[in-house]
Amino acid sequence: MEAIVAAALSLIALTAAGLGWGIGFRSIGAYLLFWLLSACVVLTAWRVTRRVFPDDTLAGAILRAGTLALAIVVAGEMLLGSLGLLWLVPQVVFFAGIYVASRRLVPPAAPALRIARGAPLLLAGVLAPMVIFVVATGITQSPLTLYDSLSYHLVFPARWLLEHRLSIVPTPFSDEAQAYAPANGELYFLWLMLPFHGDVLARIGQLPFYLLGGVGLYSLARTAGAAPAHAVYPPLFFSFARPIVEQAVGADVDLICCALFLASLVFGVVAADRDQRRDWWLWGAAVGLFCGSKYVALVYLPVVLAFALHRGVSRRAAWALPGILLFAAPWYVRNWLIGGSPIYPASLTVAGVTVAHGAYSRAAMEHSVFHTADVRLFPVVLAHAMGVDLALLWIPAALVGGLAMLASRRRFAGLLAAAPAAMSLLFWFGVPDNVDSRLLVPAAIVALLPFAFVFRANRAWNACVHVALAAGVVWLVVGSSGALPFALPWYMADWLSLRGIVAYGYGRWFVAMELVALGLVWYLARTRRRAALALAGVCAACVVCAAGADRWCAPDRCRFLTPSSISLRSDVVLAWRWVSDHTTHAAIAYAGTNVPYPLFGDHLSNRVYYVNIDRHRDWRFDDYDRAHRRRRANEPAPAQPLAVASGVLLPIDQAQVSQIDAVRPRLARANGLKDAWIENLKARGIDLLFVTALSPYEIDYNWHDAGGFPIEAKWAASDPAAFTLQLENTQVRIYAVHAP
Repeated sequence: MEAIVAAALSLIALTAAGLGWGIGFRSIGAYLLFWLLSACVVLTAWRVTRRVFPDDTLAGAILRAGTLALAIVVAGEMLLGSLGLLWLVPQVVFFAGIYVASRRLVPPAAPALRIARGAPLLLAGVLAPMVIFVVATGITQSPLTLYDSLSYHLVFPARWLLEHRLSIVPTPFSDEAQAYAPANGELYFLWLMLPFHGDVLARIGQLPFYLLGGVGLYSLARTAGAAPAHAVYPPLFFSFARPIVEQAVGADVDLICCALFLASLVFGVVAADRDQRRDWWLWGAAVGLFCGSKYVALVYLPVVLAFALHRGVSRRAAWALPGILLFAAPWYVRNWLIGGSPIYPASLTVAGVTVAHGAYSRAAMEHSVFHTADVRLFPVVLAHAMGVDLALLWIPAALVGGLAMLASRRRFAGLLAAAPAAMSLLFWFGVPDNVDSRLLVPAAIVALLPFAFVFRANRAWNACVHVALAAGVVWLVVGSSGALPFALPWYMADWLSLRGIVAYGYGRWFVAMELVALGLVWYLARTRRRAALALAGVCAACVVCAAGADRWCAPDRCRFLTPSSISLRSDVVLAWRWVSDHTTHAAIAYAGTNVPYPLFGDHLSNRVYYVNIDRHRDWRFDDYDRAHRRRRANEPAPAQPLAVASGVLLPIDQAQVSQIDAVRPRLARANGLKDAWIENLKARGIDLLFVTALSPYEIDYNWHDAGGFPIEAKWAASDPAAFTLQLENTQVRIYAVHAP
């Protein structure tokens, strides 16, 4: 089996080379290095899985090996990054050492895997074209498909890679919490970026978790008693849901978090049943990785604990602590030490009592346009988290299948049926931004399980259900040009669209690939080499489809899928291209909006910084916050501050600066001096200044000129001896910096 895994990794490396070559990543050594690192990690994870869990099913083995592989990557990057050893040589030494240790210390397992035939293979054939479209879209259009990847998910790994160590990277003009959030997902992106010194694979870094999430759903459906032929439907609808596909084509961490949540549920059920140390340890590792990926994981933690501890607390459950401490605790302990709260910059409140003070309270987080107490909006949020077209299919399935789950004799079926409702309550009352549908996606995913339980003993009924569900998948692909006719708030303007996930004009391609894939499945089901040949076929199709995209659709890019627009301003994109064409190995300072990632360049050749505008050259937000808290309670605000605190698009009372409780305090922007700013530019060795007009989130609360540009633009324009204008449009001003 290890030989098959190694062959699969070789095919993936060749696929990566075929994709990356066309977009400028043309170092054979980088692809060989990626193959070496991935082989060390995956083979180690697979070997440990097969030895420790020899009686596993194929789905269980994949889920466990995927979780262990991520654990190895996160542990390695956390250790090397903390020691300032984010270089290629330490990477090779560490991960090769892990593999060698596994070969010497972990003997191979003899028992063969238990493989459910038929339905899972058919599922793989149906999913193959969607995987191809996801890869092609991700490679050719990312990282411009997800806003957060440009703001911080790729920014942090880029800075760490260039500085060779982990650090807190400021996120001005945005949510300060991003800089302090747990970052296991960013460590994984860092691992993908290191061999290439670029994002060729990080662009589709969530693809393994897109597949792993489907495996997790299948495992949960089987645990709850669904037959293999029926258990394939929840992962099928998961894989075709618009919010899931939109995540798969970009470098975000929501799919990573969802896959780890599903793994935590699966491993928790097994640990509770078998009560063995190995199961508790793996469950702890999954929970640690889950909580170390996003703050929102803490909100859903009660559900994870309920599944694992439903039989009561076992003494052997203590074996979960090492994984939790290793993969989650470092982020929260760091925040507690530097900011006073484990969930810094927010304060930690338990039962209404603040047990750890941060920069702002929960009340401040709820002072946001994205927080609502209107329960009538919850169905819209849930529909958007699931995808509106899928939500329409889910309603009858939830009624029929959900009731069957609740009536089932299997205890886990009832727990799984009730879990989405419990998670919805936790989300609504536990998440301050409770109209951010991305944060409800874990609940929406678990809510897909009733699709596996709409079947009955009646063959005619089951045949009709199969046809209806197959038609539902087609509906998700093609969609409709309309939308549900409901009046909604402005930020939900397009949330009820019914458009399909495959772009208009590419449906014929998709159907052709589907027919080929299903034909391949039919043939391979009659041979013994189906897995390797299927993977080879998918990889070859990915290479041809994505590598040829620029040629087939020239001068435009192919749009295989229709991800939601992230509303990038065209003048900003043009300015990014100017920087890419005119700079290399430069130090760039940015201001105005917190979307700095494209300034690094395709091969991360540029160093990119936000430069403080006061005399505190190296201060981060937590430094400004500590200084702010030390001020006297009656100290008045500055007479003319350059920036004032606010909620998210909502003003607050500015009566006294020391009493401000706001989710966007803007402490680093309140005071500024041109001379101090220029000295900071000189100290950083800045070559280029990239100033963008302020976003709607910032413009009403920061000083700005008539064009909407922040104070840096005014200072640069007033000093032509130190700043030379290189490019100007309605949204961007770029200056060459030659301060004496």
